[in-house]
Amino acid sequence: MQMRGRHEALSEYLAAIVGEKKAITTHGGIAWLNCDLRLKEPEIVRKFVCDRGMGVAYLNDEVAKRFNASQTRHVLKFAGVFSHQRPYVNRLAHNVSTKGDPSASGRCELADLMFLAVVVDKGKMVLSARATFFQAKKSDRMDNETQKWLYDFDDRFQYVASEYKIPSFGLERTLPTWDEERSSALQYLILNPTSKSPRVRLTPWVVEHGHPFGFFLYRMLTLSAGKLYDQADVENGGWSTIVRDVLGMAARSISSRVNRGSEELDTIVDYFNDFRDNSIYYREYQGGPGGVSLILAIIQDTQLVAD
Repeated sequence: MQMRGRHEALSEYLAAIVGEKKAITTHGGIAWLNCDLRLKEPEIVRKFVCDRGMGVAYLNDEVAKRFNASQTRHVLKFAGVFSHQRPYVNRLAHNVSTKGDPSASGRCELADLMFLAVVVDKGKMVLSARATFFQAKKSDRMDNETQKWLYDFDDRFQYVASEYKIPSFGLERTLPTWDEERSSALQYLILNPTSKSPRVRLTPWVVEHGHPFGFFLYRMLTLSAGKLYDQADVENGGWSTIVRDVLGMAARSISSRVNRGSEELDTIVDYFNDFRDNSIYYREYQGGPGGVSLILAIIQDTQLVAD
């Protein structure tokens, strides 16, 4: 579709969602607090994605339903995909020699969680998508130096599993630089069981800049957090390739493939089908090299038909 039409459509959505700021910022934090934050990080993430009365299901009840009832043009649905295994990556030698312990393995998980907000038209064609990767922590104490340097310093990394290999770039991927929204693309999620406010902490860790998860959620829904996922860049070995890698692992677990120009994301969006129906709000899978668990905010413009 023409850039002006896309811009106007997104502007109409933004004008509608800002009316729900208080509900979003309030219930975003409660959605995590309703989980048992005494559990280990992967167990907390699974509860957030899959269990009723918390997480994704709670956000649908307290935020999406409210927004959907307030107007007729846009439909919001939260959804989740939980992976029992996460992909491991290796730090590259030139990064390890500069930052970190050269005697350490240099291997860690890519992320505990990816949050993706996607706006689609009436026919579910993707208009815009933004994503953030999170490392989940139980406190403001860094307990994994390899993860810290991966997020805070490294320019590139290499996947361990061969399933992520692509032509030209193999297993290697390039991370965003600081002037390419790295702070918004790679973040830490602080789930402290003694705190009343789950927090998002931006990279680099040393800056100590953070805010409540509810505020992050509002910024994500207003398309001002995360980093743009661009289907046109998925073969370039950079940010959009990394996001596509994660989407691809989740999409592989879905038998019915869909391609409207962004196959991996299209397949996942289509799985959750009617966005006013919250009976199907999560998918759980295991096997393969693993994938990062996903939380999606799917926004549909029910009046717009993209060219």
